[in-house]
Amino acid sequence: MKTLILPVLFSLLITTAFSQGIIQGKVHDSQAKEMSFANVLLWNKPDSAMVKGVVSDESGSYIFTEIPKGEYYVEVYNLGYTKSSTPVFSFSGTGKNNLATIILVQEDTNLEEVTVTATRPFFELVQGKMVVNVANSISAAGLSVIDVLDRSPGVMVNRQSNSLSVLGKNGVVILMNGHRFRMPMEAAYQMLAGLNSSDVEKIEIITVPPANYDADGDAGFINIVMKKDNAMVGTNGILTIGQGYGSGYNGNMSFSLNHQGPKFSWFGILSSTYVDQEAEWEAFRGNNNGFENIGIDTYTDRFSTRKSINYQAGFDYKLTTNTIISGLLSGYNNRWDMTAPTITNSNYSISPDTLVTMTTVEVNKWSHIMGNINLQHTFKNGQVLSTNVDYLTYKNSNPSWYTIMNYNESNDLIGSEEFRITKDTPIDLWVADMNHSMKIGKSVSVESGVRATFSKFTNTVVFEEKFGSDWLIDSKFTNDALLNEDILAAFSTAKIELDEKTTLNAGLRYENTKTNLTTVSGEKIVDRNYGDFFPTAFLSRKINADNLVQVSYGRRITRPTFNQMAPFVFFSDPFTFFAGNENILPTYTNTFKTDYSYKSMIFFVQYSTDKNVIASFQPSLDEETNTVFLRTENLDQRKTVSMMVAFPLKITSWWETQNNFTANYQRVNSDLNGEVYEVDQKGIQVVLTNTFTLPKKYTIELMGYYISPTINGYFNWLSRGFVNLGIQKDFEKSGILRVSCNDIFETSQLRWRSFEGAELEFSGRFKFEKRVFMATYTYKFGNSKIKGTRDRKVGSQEEQRRVTN
Repeated sequence: MKTLILPVLFSLLITTAFSQGIIQGKVHDSQAKEMSFANVLLWNKPDSAMVKGVVSDESGSYIFTEIPKGEYYVEVYNLGYTKSSTPVFSFSGTGKNNLATIILVQEDTNLEEVTVTATRPFFELVQGKMVVNVANSISAAGLSVIDVLDRSPGVMVNRQSNSLSVLGKNGVVILMNGHRFRMPMEAAYQMLAGLNSSDVEKIEIITVPPANYDADGDAGFINIVMKKDNAMVGTNGILTIGQGYGSGYNGNMSFSLNHQGPKFSWFGILSSTYVDQEAEWEAFRGNNNGFENIGIDTYTDRFSTRKSINYQAGFDYKLTTNTIISGLLSGYNNRWDMTAPTITNSNYSISPDTLVTMTTVEVNKWSHIMGNINLQHTFKNGQVLSTNVDYLTYKNSNPSWYTIMNYNESNDLIGSEEFRITKDTPIDLWVADMNHSMKIGKSVSVESGVRATFSKFTNTVVFEEKFGSDWLIDSKFTNDALLNEDILAAFSTAKIELDEKTTLNAGLRYENTKTNLTTVSGEKIVDRNYGDFFPTAFLSRKINADNLVQVSYGRRITRPTFNQMAPFVFFSDPFTFFAGNENILPTYTNTFKTDYSYKSMIFFVQYSTDKNVIASFQPSLDEETNTVFLRTENLDQRKTVSMMVAFPLKITSWWETQNNFTANYQRVNSDLNGEVYEVDQKGIQVVLTNTFTLPKKYTIELMGYYISPTINGYFNWLSRGFVNLGIQKDFEKSGILRVSCNDIFETSQLRWRSFEGAELEFSGRFKFEKRVFMATYTYKFGNSKIKGTRDRKVGSQEEQRRVTN
């Protein structure tokens, strides 16, 4: 039956295509760059009446459908450009008429007292991507990109594991301006936690990526699109300063410069963040050790400070008209310090109760530098050849110190212990790729490429216990591991315009992975060599100007991150440890998705199956010591059905709402802790944004967020939600001031609970921040019309998700 569905749908789409008359074309500027959001009008020549009006899309294309026979001309205009029009032409009323590209020329005079205000919808469906227009959100000002992701549809942020999930799935890949960061998720999290949202234009959520992207990531991609300007030669900059207070001081600064010249262009971005936080951690664990029932309660106040600096600089140089060489240098330094006093009560049904206090001091330092050289040449026949060479290095130092005091049931001190753990993980990667794209005729575009990734890291963990004045190494938890991983990949993808409204994009990717994890002495821990094919298909049908239907399929893989595989151990409390798992296997995912949009309303349905699901924080009990180890484990199988609808609603001339509703159904089958585990979960996510436009350039934004429980292997993340409020004053040439309060009612926290009937009862909560008040001021200077940096691929950004702490 499944084999009949797509051919039947395909035939119906094509059959309906030839009964309507279509006029289409493109809009470019004088430098042959596509112009998006230009106003395109179709005029009737005999009576000079306007027939239709549209706006060019992101590729500069426009299309008029259902046009009858007649004589017409097209007129195009955009602010800052001279109006342009086509000659009068005759149209038969059937088939399509492809007009010559219309060129808009920059006006010589500057317009001074003209203000144009245009607000894009908060959510959009664009060519298979869910787009969240962050720049429209007032309450997001002054927050980090992680805070913005926390309120994006279908996205869940886990601040305990420094990870993200989309539609209940954890294999998320982070991209920046369409190019993937070659770092583990936890390192990408550190970078995004220090990146200001004021630098972000929009976020794109892509759950079925095409074959020209790496096949890694069962949940798909999250693309962070940075802000940039449009149009000509010159220099400009943006300065943003944010000050705030939650449980402690919050401050951030961002400064960017961008210069565009006829042949040489460059840009630089520098941002810094300082955050003081007081978090609360509560956990309960109950079990029977074969002798008696045991209940352990833990409470922790976590006092932490985060200091981070992100930087990026790059250049483009035109060697010839058709050849461009580019360079990019980026990196960050992130330091997180925590002091956490912990109280643990152990209650026994037979044995005497005990009390343990533990003070934890932890430092987590990450530094990263990436260098890239890119060469791109466009041949006279339109073919494009590009190549990248990248080198990336990471250094992670994560020492921790523990002082433990043991008391009996009468609260008398009966002993003390001291431990310290050092963990150092340097990571080095080399990446090289080559891509070729060309057009075959007028309707077929083909892109092919190869990529090689070579990764190497060492993970040194030393566990020491203090006896008297001496520190002695505990060999049980001390280890030194060396990982080498090579990934060789090749792909080819074709985009076929079947007719004026129907596009098919299909591709095939092959990846071969060789992973070798050993001890320094040469003992093999992991030795794998495997190769797989990953097909993708994407069919899009634009029924008319208001209706769009898309159907897609993709197969993907989620490889375990480096640190999930590497052995390590950390204390949560005296009876709970976080640990690595060298036996973790990759996850394979098949995803089917259907998207539909009607004007500004978006709807999609997605179904996916996962094998060997990678699930973090899965508990296993050592009954002899009554210790729980939280490791990443594989779940046998998971099936997920997701549905989403998003639509704007204009209530009055000054009050608009954006409404987003997501529903999930998941079924998980596995075997954990010797128990057969089969559970299903229904869930919803709601994001409601209210925007109030007031006189004198004031705007108010009120946003509410709610997510119901989701499955995470042996336990569920429970429901959570929050309400945010933001006020903006636009001083026009003097800048923009935004004041916000996030989590007004202090309801945002992670909560978890093991599934009903589990032999190991497991629950808790983690409140990572109180309500946060922020004031952010943004000032732009220089030439406000210069174009942004050239979009290009950085080869190494396809692997950065896998660097973790």
